[in-house]
Amino acid sequence: MMSLILVGVVVRMYQGLVMATPTLMTGLFIAGVLRYYLGAADTRRFFGGDSFRSLPQSWLIGMLLPVCSIGVLPILIELYRARVRPGAMTAFALSAPLFNPLSLLYGLTLSRPIVIISFALASLVMVTLLGMIWDRFSRRPADDSEPITGTAIPETDAFSADAAGGRNLSADLPEERKIIGLWRMLALVVYMARELTGRCGGYALLALAGLGMLAVLLPFSALQSAFEMGDPWAPARMTLLAVPVYATPMTAMSQLGMMFLHSNSPGAALALLLLGAGMNLATLVWFVRRYGAGAIFIWFVSLLAIVLVSAYAIDRPLVLPGAEPAGHTHAFDLYATPFPPQTTLSWQIVADVANRPFGLFDSIGLGLLAGIAIGGWLLRRFGIDESRFQTAAATQVASYDRIVPASVLGVTMLGGLIALSVVGCYAYYPSPQECLKEISIIRGEAYTAARSGNVEQAIHWIEQLEDWSRKLEVGTFLRVGQVRPYQRMQGHLIRKKLELLEHELEHEPFDQDAVDELVRQLFSADQRWRDAFR
Repeated sequence: MMSLILVGVVVRMYQGLVMATPTLMTGLFIAGVLRYYLGAADTRRFFGGDSFRSLPQSWLIGMLLPVCSIGVLPILIELYRARVRPGAMTAFALSAPLFNPLSLLYGLTLSRPIVIISFALASLVMVTLLGMIWDRFSRRPADDSEPITGTAIPETDAFSADAAGGRNLSADLPEERKIIGLWRMLALVVYMARELTGRCGGYALLALAGLGMLAVLLPFSALQSAFEMGDPWAPARMTLLAVPVYATPMTAMSQLGMMFLHSNSPGAALALLLLGAGMNLATLVWFVRRYGAGAIFIWFVSLLAIVLVSAYAIDRPLVLPGAEPAGHTHAFDLYATPFPPQTTLSWQIVADVANRPFGLFDSIGLGLLAGIAIGGWLLRRFGIDESRFQTAAATQVASYDRIVPASVLGVTMLGGLIALSVVGCYAYYPSPQECLKEISIIRGEAYTAARSGNVEQAIHWIEQLEDWSRKLEVGTFLRVGQVRPYQRMQGHLIRKKLELLEHELEHEPFDQDAVDELVRQLFSADQRWRDAFR
């Protein structure tokens, strides 16, 4: 039993790491750009300076960045170093992991648009109120190294000061020496690799430890009926659960979709989004280290109060007329232990369960992360840091190097975020023709595995097929401007039948004749569904 629990902890942390890989790398890259290209003064201006607009402006910047609550941590470290207004830091830290253009478009296909828009506005209200409270109870340091409060624990790391002389390696270069060239790019790459194997990597493991803790505390399938619509305790229960949860924006959106599909509590869905996606254990620890336990207690209690009030305020109004609770959902199974008590562990079973939600691109991303981590370890092992490349950038000017004003960098960065978001949306959500080609391959794998009795493979491909059904709708919306009601209805029907097939396969032992009958029904529904998008 103990071995089952320990392996479950490892599996959940591994799955969290795979999901965090792209957004963590994005966060490290953006943090490097803030440090080596914008600098502290221009970073403060970029996030609104000392004006009141810093709160909504930080919220808006966060909405454009494709980062999660782990990926936001390296950016948060740079904002603190740049002495950005504490309220603006809070607004950014809690809004950036909630929405981005990819997850927002995905969310618009999951429920009524008014629901997703209401959630986005609720996040704006939350970060604005919390930012105002936080500005009241905190103050910025006078320089880059001064702690904010007497009780805060200063971070000590090779990135902050030179090991030999205590020199601040992150001090801004003069404006005329901000050169865009090879040396500065190398400094950014070295910074990313070393941070991944340093404090940011440590914070990432701490955030993932929340998933491991839940895997110990929650038995298999323990949350399938915990957040039913009409349950007055559902928003409060989700608020408590969501504090140690780590979820990427896309994961949180898919869970929201399943909650609406099964008529779960809208208030609980909002609490999951604001806390489960918006923060994690590492966020709390970092704020305590920087600002002290007393101030953070006020911040955290205010956060919970705002989330609870918002959750209960929307819980009844956003319920669909005539909606009936489904009685259970698999949306939250990834927060409980992944193995039933009677499971006999083997390497193949563990590998199948651990990799079930992932595809080829996830494996490629994890391999890239591992390569950068190995590079970071080697850089640390041989004492190579980014300071030598930063110094070279200031002293060794090549013919192809260019001096670019900070204002141009800031505008380019903001415009680049918007352009990257647009390109990312079209890349992540292919055209309907491309989606239908991928769906044809996946459906063959799913139905073949179901008919042959290969449960693990069948469930893996069913989940992939459900995901691609959403991508088909978003890709259609991006290119056509609408998803017709008939197309939505056919997509809803195919997902309901896929869910029935998944439930049938999970019965122990499952009825092969019932599975075959569901597959035959799916072939018929599948044809009408694909015809609707051709």
